[in-house]
Order: sequence, then structure tokens, then C-alpha cells
Amino acid sequence: MGVNCDMSSSLCAIKQPCKNNGTCNGTHYSYDCSCPCGFNGTDCEFDYRPCKPYTCLNNGTCNATSDSLFVCTCLSGWQGVHCESIVNFCDNNSCLNNGVCRPLLENYTCECLGDSYSGRLCEISSPKTIMLKTVSKSFAYISILAVVAVAMFVITMDMLKYCFGIDPARGELERIQRKKQMILKQFLA
Repeated sequence: MGVNCDMSSSLCAIKQPCKNNGTCNGTHYSYDCSCPCGFNGTDCEFDYRPCKPYTCLNNGTCNATSDSLFVCTCLSGWQGVHCESIVNFCDNNSCLNNGVCRPLLENYTCECLGDSYSGRLCEISSPKTIMLKTVSKSFAYISILAVVAVAMFVITMDMLKYCFGIDPARGELERIQRKKQMILKQFLA
């Protein structure tokens, strides 16, 4: 075929129909493709290999475990059947003092709330926070002591009055009573 008989009339040479490195066996009018392992179809166009290009994403490595199954070995920082998900390092790490964990590639960071805390896990209290905690504890102790003192005073007064028959407030009550009577007498007179 051709002007100088330099062209083949075989369909294999003209069309090159076999894909994916299939071997073409043909005549002038027909052809047949011998497909490599893992490929099928008239022109070897169907890929049945378990590890195709891009089976494992993000530079993961595909390992065929059988004719139809595979396992992806993911690079550090990636996970999932196809290495499609970033590993969330916040799942196993918790920030302290209401810090918020933010995942990074192969790492994480804690965003501390305000200026009260710092450090990798927001574990370092600022001097201001330490002072506020100390002051609030002090006020709590003072409040407790005041309540205890008032309670002890009331108990002591009741014990004096009911156990020993001493009424520490009697004299004061009598004085107030006399004063009221004097005011009444002056007002009525």
C-alpha cells in the first residue's frame, strides 16, 4: 500500500487500536488485542488492576493484596482508604484552660484564649491570671471565716442565754425600753 509500497495495510499498523501496551494481531480487515494482565476489553481499554494511577492520593503507595484488593500506605500526616484525609492530631491532644486545638499537617497548635495563658497546651498562666486566682481564693477564705465567726457568735449568745441563763442583750434591751418610755412621756406631756 502507498505510492512506494512503504505503508502497511494491516489495521494494527494503521489504527494502532490496542491501548495500555496491548499487543495487536491483525490482518487487512480485522485485528485482535492481547491485553496485559489487569486490562480487558476489545482494545484493552478497561483497567481492572487494583492499583491504578491515583488509587492512593497525596503520594501514598498502593500495594495490591489480591487481583481485586489493595491497601494504601499513606505518608505521614495522611489517613483513609485512599490517603484522602489529613490526620487530625487534635483527636489525641487536648488544650488546657479552654484553649482551642487547630490541626496542622503532621502537627497541631493550641490557640489560647486571651492573654491569660500561653505555652504549647495553654498550660502556662500569665502573672495577671495567677494574681486574680490568688485574690479570689483569698476573698473566698475571708468570706468563709466571716460566716464561721457570725455563726460562732450566734451559738455563743444562745448558749449563754439558754444554757447558763445569762442574757447578754438584756441590759441593752432594758435601756432601749426605758428610752422609748421617756420619749413617749415627753411626747404625751
